[in-house]
Amino acid sequence: MKRDKTCGIPWHSLDELLVEPGLKLDVRYGIRGGIGPHSGHIEAHRHEFYTLGISGAKPGVHMVDFRHIDMPPYSMFLLSPWQVHMPTDWARSADDVYLISFMPDFLPAGMPSLPICMENPVTPDAESFKEIWHLCEQLYREYTQRKALLQPVLQHYVALLLTLFMRYLPENNTVRSLQPELLTRYQELMETHVLSWSSSGDYARALHVTTDHLNEVVKQETGQTASALLAARRILEAKRMLLHSTQGIKEIAWHLHFNEVTYFNRFFKQHTGQTPVAFRIASREMYNYTPE
Repeated sequence: MKRDKTCGIPWHSLDELLVEPGLKLDVRYGIRGGIGPHSGHIEAHRHEFYTLGISGAKPGVHMVDFRHIDMPPYSMFLLSPWQVHMPTDWARSADDVYLISFMPDFLPAGMPSLPICMENPVTPDAESFKEIWHLCEQLYREYTQRKALLQPVLQHYVALLLTLFMRYLPENNTVRSLQPELLTRYQELMETHVLSWSSSGDYARALHVTTDHLNEVVKQETGQTASALLAARRILEAKRMLLHSTQGIKEIAWHLHFNEVTYFNRFFKQHTGQTPVAFRIASREMYNYTPE
């Protein structure tokens, strides 16, 4: 049986949104009442694609991986593939916002690596946001008018929007240089293989480096070992499934590549202070949420 990224949590493909099949990009602008197919996704779910949300004058609220994300007016937030999210105030979150959804391979070559699992929206200064909003309007017009050379034009608009967005990420507002490519690749591989590779050695081999070298680079940049980062990523996936899926503990342990449920229980308690069952009960009470 194949381990997959859904693990009992509803998920949506970009094909469900596309007006033109094969384009790998969907652009929508919402006003009160919802944003096309997005308006039906009001329960916890995942996407296989990125979505860049750009709020206008109205705020919005989402829950993304156990955090309430308040989108103030004139802010931006990037939702990564396979993050579990749900609107907590849909009437507001679907109001006055551009949603730009795209597959990773839609972007032109040479783009900087996109952030993984953002913690907070970014809020550009007023003049910069005015420029960003104007670009969104141009992108939306190109997307809906469907003129010649559509894909390269859309690619460059999206690349420019993402580059401007990344200027305002906290790590790019310091004198510190960008993180090493090895750490970036390690983080990207964890997103892809978290359900199949369970040791930092698996990733080191894929990156063609020794485990010691991977640990050295990761620890220098983050203060944690490569194994600790991987453990945290596996715990996040376990928490997602415990809250949002209806699967039992044994099935969740199997999805996460634990051969014994007792080992999964020990691993989870070591890193969270709670058993998986205790976390499931407490988190569902906290969020007043039970998956159907």
